[in-house]
Amino acid sequence: MSTPAYHHRQATAEPGLLATSHSPLNLQATAYLYGVEAPALDKARVLGVGCGTGKGLFPFALAYPEARVTGIHASEAVIAQGREMTTALGLTNLQLLAQDYAELDPGTGPFDYIIVTGLYSFLPPDAAQALLQRCGQLLSPNGILYVDYHVYPGAKAQEVVRDAILLHAHAAQTEDQFRASALAALTLFKEGIAASNPIGNPLAIAAAQFQRAFDGQTQDTVAPIASNPCYFVEFAGRAAEAGLGYVGDAQPLSEIALHMGQNVSLTHSLLTMGQPASVRQQYLDFATGRGFRQSLFTTQAAAEQLQPRADLSRFKDLRWACGAQRLAANGQEVGATYVNHLGRGLVTTDAHMVKLMDTLAHAWPGSLPYTTLVAVLMHAEGLDDGAARKLLDKSLTTLIEHDLAHFCLDAGPYDREDNAQVRPVACVNVALSETFADGVPLRFNLWHEPVRLILTPDFQTMADRLAQGLPLLEVSTAPESADEGIPRDTSGLLELLGLLKRYGLLQGSATAWAARLNEALTASQGDAQLFGLYAGALARVSLNQRILAAGSMAGGLPPAAASLAMRIQDLLTERQFDKAEGLARQLAKTVPGASAAWEPLAVTLCNSGRFRQALAPALKMLELAPARAQSYIVLSSCLTALTRTSEAIGVARRAVELAPRDASTHGVLGDALCSELRYKEAQASCLTALSLDPYQEKARTNLGKILLDRGDAEGAVAAAKAAVSLAPKALIAHNNLLFSLNYSPSASAEEVFEAYRQFNQVHCEGLRSTWRPHANPRDARRRIRVGYVSPDFRQHSGNNFIEPLLSNHDRENLELHAYAEFVAEDPVTTRFKTYFDAWTPTAGMSDAALADRIRADGIDILIDVAGHTGGNRLGVFARKPAPISLTWLGFGYTTGLTAIDYIMSDEVMAPTGSEALFSEKPWRLPDSNFVYRAGAGMGDCNDLPAKKNGFITFGSLTRAIRMNDKVVGVWAEILRRVPQSRLIVNSRSYKDGPMREELASRFGAHGIARDRLLIGWDSPPWDILRSMDIGLDCFPHNSGVTLVETLYMGVPYITLASRPSVGRIGSSILHGIQRPEWVAQSEVEYVEKVVALASDLPALASIRAGLRDEMHASPLMDEPAFARKFEGALREMFKNWCETQA
Repeated sequence: MSTPAYHHRQATAEPGLLATSHSPLNLQATAYLYGVEAPALDKARVLGVGCGTGKGLFPFALAYPEARVTGIHASEAVIAQGREMTTALGLTNLQLLAQDYAELDPGTGPFDYIIVTGLYSFLPPDAAQALLQRCGQLLSPNGILYVDYHVYPGAKAQEVVRDAILLHAHAAQTEDQFRASALAALTLFKEGIAASNPIGNPLAIAAAQFQRAFDGQTQDTVAPIASNPCYFVEFAGRAAEAGLGYVGDAQPLSEIALHMGQNVSLTHSLLTMGQPASVRQQYLDFATGRGFRQSLFTTQAAAEQLQPRADLSRFKDLRWACGAQRLAANGQEVGATYVNHLGRGLVTTDAHMVKLMDTLAHAWPGSLPYTTLVAVLMHAEGLDDGAARKLLDKSLTTLIEHDLAHFCLDAGPYDREDNAQVRPVACVNVALSETFADGVPLRFNLWHEPVRLILTPDFQTMADRLAQGLPLLEVSTAPESADEGIPRDTSGLLELLGLLKRYGLLQGSATAWAARLNEALTASQGDAQLFGLYAGALARVSLNQRILAAGSMAGGLPPAAASLAMRIQDLLTERQFDKAEGLARQLAKTVPGASAAWEPLAVTLCNSGRFRQALAPALKMLELAPARAQSYIVLSSCLTALTRTSEAIGVARRAVELAPRDASTHGVLGDALCSELRYKEAQASCLTALSLDPYQEKARTNLGKILLDRGDAEGAVAAAKAAVSLAPKALIAHNNLLFSLNYSPSASAEEVFEAYRQFNQVHCEGLRSTWRPHANPRDARRRIRVGYVSPDFRQHSGNNFIEPLLSNHDRENLELHAYAEFVAEDPVTTRFKTYFDAWTPTAGMSDAALADRIRADGIDILIDVAGHTGGNRLGVFARKPAPISLTWLGFGYTTGLTAIDYIMSDEVMAPTGSEALFSEKPWRLPDSNFVYRAGAGMGDCNDLPAKKNGFITFGSLTRAIRMNDKVVGVWAEILRRVPQSRLIVNSRSYKDGPMREELASRFGAHGIARDRLLIGWDSPPWDILRSMDIGLDCFPHNSGVTLVETLYMGVPYITLASRPSVGRIGSSILHGIQRPEWVAQSEVEYVEKVVALASDLPALASIRAGLRDEMHASPLMDEPAFARKFEGALREMFKNWCETQA
């Protein structure tokens, strides 16, 4: 179904001087639907009568430089302004004349298109008839005359408004007094219309027209006060007297009774049987209450060939364009929302309409022939020709109804077949003297749409550079990055190019546009944020060539090269990235013209974490095979990994278009959508992929992640178990299962640990054969070589916990080595490097190679700070490359690996008696397992909000992943127990509107009103924390970083001690600040402790005032003391090993 955002079957008011409806493009195509073969546009003669400054003629004159265009207007001053703008735009084919309309000289004709807009109804009857007479004399044999005018019965509403104005302004003595009284009278129709008024809507439309006239938004002739409406049959008779034959309306659907409803159509056909066309239309006007018409006329000789009504079967001969762009779905699982720059939109769940809209969006501002659109639907949906045409006709009709479609008979104004340079439409780079009523500069596109776009000085500079033909990277005003590891910011350039394309302000050939984008991407090695635009540009080129998908052999390899590609794949499976890269570069060099030859290099670089470097070969794949879906799959994966999700989504959608029945295309789209937290769309894409291929790994993996991120831990566990059952040795699937189980509110601690034990059995136990004795010197007093293995030595939320340790290590007693599992460094990385004696990037190394390197480095103690999180190197630890290994911090729970000796913890997180729930031996630090350093920019604590608000505000910064039904139920009980209280839930999970409403509905099921919930996302969250009185922790998996931040802002929280050890993170932190009284042991106690805190505002205020000082004085923030106890533990571990080996 399609839900109209803006119905436009019949115009209700004057379109204005600058409008698509009376452009020669529209007039020629519409006349064709009625059977008139109007003159070609490229050399047409066009006359605009009452043209104002000529702005309505500018687009046509720019688009068709060999056409001859004349505009006349009665005012010398207006014409003078128009001539000034004509010169500024460089138009030599447009002549503007100041003369009376009665002085039209038949000798100046003939004209192929004559446009009379906003004039006829305001002329005295004799002058109006004379104008029709002159236009008839000036019209070429097959020419088209356009006239718009007000008609009854709808214009009766205009007269009512006019009479109200005249009544209210009867005492006015001056024009200013009259205008002020008129505007006052209009408030009656804008704000004071009774809901029961049967003609309320027509009155409101008429009032809006008067308002625009008085605001100066219509042309400078006369206000509607002077309008002289008539019935259509009267106007048709006058036109016939002038030698004109009626063609139809500029909006052809407005004259088809069936489009007004079945009852209208049936009654109309019965009443008008045998009547002339003008009478039939008059009856339709009666039925619809029509108040305005945009009529087309031709010579009476040409009119003899007319169709009785618009023949919509002629759609097949037209070209089509649409400037509506897809919006983020805002929770739609299927379908999409589209809006153009004029604010007109369409919401649809019709898959065929979605396909059509996306296709037209690629081509915009260009047009596509009907036959290409038919082929697109046949390819996408597997339809036959007849079915596709039927669906297309219906969809195109819907677009016309919503005033979203442009159509033309020949090539459109942007359809250049040559290699014409891409440049902005002239009005972008010229400051025209005319503005819209609110001061916005006058701009327009070549489809004759008014464009309300204000460019910042920076954007204007870029637009001017673009007009000069500079390379796109030189168009950008962003400076080069001082850090080679950080790409140049091209977001401003992307935004400008996106705006110009959306508004139809870029002209030039499709191939030139694609080449310009390719040049920028190649020069920047893929760093320029232009891949979304580039994918669309390649789509436009392919559509123009009617290439809907690559052939089965596209980008293929000869046998020897194919064999080499298979060898590379084997190496990737074995994580031998260095060897794979060498062979991949050899393959690309051997067969440089084959897209598939570049794929192994892109995949190798991507798999080894060098995502930026992978963009260049991925770009080469696109360049060589722009209609091969695999090219887009690889590129989208790289972009998603780089968190360039907007580009990734656009590229993935193109992959789906090219291969709609390939599960991999839907899987990669789901991956990109998931990364942008558009969960419902992502889930729909994953389910589509799995319906095509139940073994599609990316979709299966992401489905579990989506469910977990939406707060459905049980569903995520089920999905992860299904994935593992289908692929028992799939590492990612198994990792996802472990991660999901940590958050499951129903799984017992024993059940969770059993899954970790099985992981070790499947993936790690077999590597015991690689273990070798260690030759490290067994001197317990010597300097210990300690290696930290992490993917997070960069900007990361965990820095506030690991950096206090690293920066305080005793370097005389410890030799520190970093094994950094990432490629893209940042300023934090630079700082971290100073904490180590040796730094080894590991992203391109296989597990075996890295294990050998660690063994060669003579590491005594190897520390994992990732656990099962992304980028972990547990496969290295499974090979036992160091005598002692331990896991700490990053994951919070056991790894399941029997190869790891210890897990650093404390008595709270791993209480005595819980040893059976860990594969490692818990090493318990005193006080807490954590140390914390506050980040910069958090600001001061504030007074207790409840004092000012008069109610308690609870809050949490948790992600949705922890918001299980038990947590929601307990928090709802707290809200019931504390009257008038509010709850804040604020995290990135809730940037998505549907996620916010979904959580609200879950609380609603417990009787909690929506206005008591403040759900959203703010970053940074410091002001949100300042608005909280009491923090609430989740269970069975506690929050982490955000809990300490909550405390540091003076907000106490209550936690429930649950499963070791991720269910006791909150408890450990509170013991670290010596506040164990805020730890509950049951859900009932949790509620009671929260209610007790909320009931004592003086105590809460006191806590808030002193909590930060308490933290500074506590073990949690005593960095040197924590480093000493951590090092003491390492020394003791090493001593034990030395004694055991002696």
